[in-house]
Parts: sequence; C-alpha cells; structure tokens
Amino acid sequence: MSEQPSAVRNIFFYLIALVALGFIVGSSVYVLNYVAKVTVFTKGEFSSRYTPPPLILSPDKAGTDAGVSKVTCTTDCSLTDSDRTAINSWEEQYKNWQDQPTITTNKTRGLVNALSFLVVAIPIFIFFFRTVQKDYREETGNGRTPQRATTIPRSIYFYFVVLAAVVMFIVSAGASINTALKTWVVKDAATDTRTISTSVPAKTIDGQVTSDTEGVETLLACADKCSISAEQKALLTQWQADYAEAKAEIDNQNTYAWQRTLATSIPFLLVSIPLFWLHWMVIQRERKKPA
Repeated sequence: MSEQPSAVRNIFFYLIALVALGFIVGSSVYVLNYVAKVTVFTKGEFSSRYTPPPLILSPDKAGTDAGVSKVTCTTDCSLTDSDRTAINSWEEQYKNWQDQPTITTNKTRGLVNALSFLVVAIPIFIFFFRTVQKDYREETGNGRTPQRATTIPRSIYFYFVVLAAVVMFIVSAGASINTALKTWVVKDAATDTRTISTSVPAKTIDGQVTSDTEGVETLLACADKCSISAEQKALLTQWQADYAEAKAEIDNQNTYAWQRTLATSIPFLLVSIPLFWLHWMVIQRERKKPA
C-alpha cells in the first residue's frame, strides 16, 4: 500500500514527459522540414490551391445546356446582359479564390505553430524528466534497489520511446532510399499514370474544344469593343498570372514529388537517431549497474 502514491506519481510524471516529448518531436520535424524546403528542396511544397475559376458565360443562343467561354468581337461584341452578369459573378468567385492562403502563407503559419509548441513543450519536458531522473538517482543511491513503483513506469517509458524511434528510423530511411532509387537509379519505377488535375476539364461546344483560359483570353482581346473597364482588364490580367503560377505549382507536385518526400523523411531521420541514442544509452547504463 505504501508504494501506491509513488506509483501514481511516477506514472503521471513519465506520461507528461512522454506527451511533451511527442510535441517536441513533431515540432522539430516540422521546423527541419521547413528549413529543408526553404534551402534545399525548394519545389517540394504541396499546393492546396487549384487553378483560379475559369470565366464561363451564359448558355449560348443555340440553346445548349453548356456555358460558352469564348468572346467574339469580329464585328460587334458578343456579350449579352446575361454574359455581363456572369462576368460579375466570376469576379466574385475569383476574388474569393485570391483570399485562399498561398504556399508561402501555409509554410509560415506552420513554422509559427511548430515554434510555439516547442517553446511550451521543451520546458515542460525538461522539468518532468529531470524530476524523475533525480528521484531515480536518489532512490538508487548507495547501491539500493529501486521499488517496482519506480522501475515499471520507467522501463515502459524508455523502451516505448526507443521503439518509437526505431519505427521512425525504419520508415523514414526506407522512404528516403525508395525515393532515391526511383529518382536516380531505377527511373522506370517512378512512372505514375496518376496526374493531379491542373484545371477545369475541357468542354466541347458546337464540336469545338474550349479550355478554362479561353474565356479570359478572348475577353481581354475584345476588351475595347466590349467596353471592359480598366479595373476589369487589370483583374483579367492578374487572373492570367495567377493561373500560370497555380498551374506551375500543381505541375511541380508531380515533377518534384521526390523533393516533398525527402523533405519529410530526412527530418524524421535526423530526429529519430538522437532520440533513440539518448534513451538507449540510459537503458544500457542502468543495465550495467551492479544489482
């Protein structure tokens, strides 16, 4: 009965240390991942944005259900009142798209979050881990044998961390080697028929294939005849730049997928090795102590 309070205390302290260590590991991996993508794997970031919304006008005069995306102005401007309403709606959709966070914004937010967790988790881990280490040294002083209330939670903590570090190492090392082999050695193994969609699928209207860029391109070409305002011209031009940038980001996700994998697996490797080594050394040192 006298061991029960000590057992509860030890379990609580080791559990808090383990939770704090988990936050430290996760945050450290993210910080290293951020550094890797900024310095080495600069094209390895995953883009959560698709291309900006295409300009789709109202149904054409032939009564088809599909929307038309091409503006003509060979003689007169083909825009109708309903077309201009569709353009206003498109402007609102495009501005909403612009409000989405960019790759840079997402990376910066993630870095701030990771650093915040590190600032909180590190002192918590140090306090609780140093406390249980001090208690253990005092209990085993002068060759004394520690109580089961001390040894059982301690063994579970250290062996669990070692196991987690080994799993992290195996998975990250395997992923790194696999990526390196497919990228530089057995290149045929990297062939993937899956592609990430970079735009709205092409549409067929009156037997002609249109793309999601045609609406903006033809409207800009007919801007003067169609009485498009300077503000709308600027928005159309900005759309083209945003479309090209977003499409390049998405294309890079296929082309530079190996950078994204290595930027993630290498930080796990760098964290798992010292994590394993430090805890395994404590286990080995305590095993060598005379009973």
